[in-house]
Amino acid sequence: MVNIHVLCTELSLDAIGLVMGTIVLIRSSDNKLQRAWGFLAITLSILLLLDNTEWVYLYGKGGKGLPDRAILLLDHLSLWHIVRTVIFFQFFSLFPLASLKPGWLTLSRITNFCIPIILITCIACCYELFNGQYTKLRSFSDIIKHIDKQDVILRIFLFIVSVITPSVNFLFLFFKRWIPYRRKQNHSTVIYMSCFGLIMSGYIWLMLGTSGLSFNIFGYLVIVPMIYLNRLYLRNENPLSLPPNPAEQLKSENAEVVREMEASVTVLELNNQLLSLMKEQKPFINPEYSLSDLLGEMNTNEHRLTNVLRYNGFSGFREYINFIRLQYFKEQAALHKDSTVKELMFKSGFTSRSSFYRYFSSIEKMSPTEYIEKLKE
Repeated sequence: MVNIHVLCTELSLDAIGLVMGTIVLIRSSDNKLQRAWGFLAITLSILLLLDNTEWVYLYGKGGKGLPDRAILLLDHLSLWHIVRTVIFFQFFSLFPLASLKPGWLTLSRITNFCIPIILITCIACCYELFNGQYTKLRSFSDIIKHIDKQDVILRIFLFIVSVITPSVNFLFLFFKRWIPYRRKQNHSTVIYMSCFGLIMSGYIWLMLGTSGLSFNIFGYLVIVPMIYLNRLYLRNENPLSLPPNPAEQLKSENAEVVREMEASVTVLELNNQLLSLMKEQKPFINPEYSLSDLLGEMNTNEHRLTNVLRYNGFSGFREYINFIRLQYFKEQAALHKDSTVKELMFKSGFTSRSSFYRYFSSIEKMSPTEYIEKLKE
């Protein structure tokens, strides 16, 4: 049995997820990773809204109102549910890697990662359109009972692939030698992987579950983590990793990683020009300093500058400029130990105290006040 009140509450959460995803998309600006997350959050929220609205309509159809509980009409191991879910899982699983190495996930690489999706979709379409035999599975016992049938074996195989494929993508995070990156993993990466584990557990339970409880809980296991992750992307443009250390602070093994990164001559030349500009002229101390200002001073276009920023491990202009301001704040704090946080903050180009404190704490793992007190010791 399905609890209708729980289903209606989930509809509200789906709407919240849709609104938050839209805000993330609007705020993304030049950050393609943040924009991609906004699209994913919006798409998932709309799908959940449509699904749950349909269920509410079906349960209330022909009656005087919605019942408190209703019989679950879900078909277990549904081919189309597997196809739709594996598409979401596959893209969802790529964000930590895309966060650690901005720009690495090119269209060709995304296409390669989508091969399992294409394979599962093609098999499902061919079987549905050209075979015609489809066994209805209303419970886990039905799966066991009809496990010798061809379509059930096929659906179990596709289900296993849909679970394993996106899970394997997380292993790339631990093969730095294969995919060198300069950014650093943080606790948000662990939280993200935990959210994936929760959603995947709900998916497995829904596909094989024996009661309406799995249906009720699955929606929450999807939308609640998504709302939390939307919040992370609203607070930080690239929340799943930390910016790289400045080049002069790199350890020998990290310096080797930088040397292994692919970069054209143009990117290297523009990178040297960018470093020289920031070091000598310090344009970032102007709170109104913008992307167009930087493009004009470097006499280049946005595409080339984006490649330079990605080479340095940054996903966009705003993330880069805020990190440079943070480094300048630390330099000034060491030189002027009697200055207040507020004075140093404005001197470095920051304007919002709350945003600065949140950003500083996320990078340095302590507040600006604690950092300055530590310098005085």
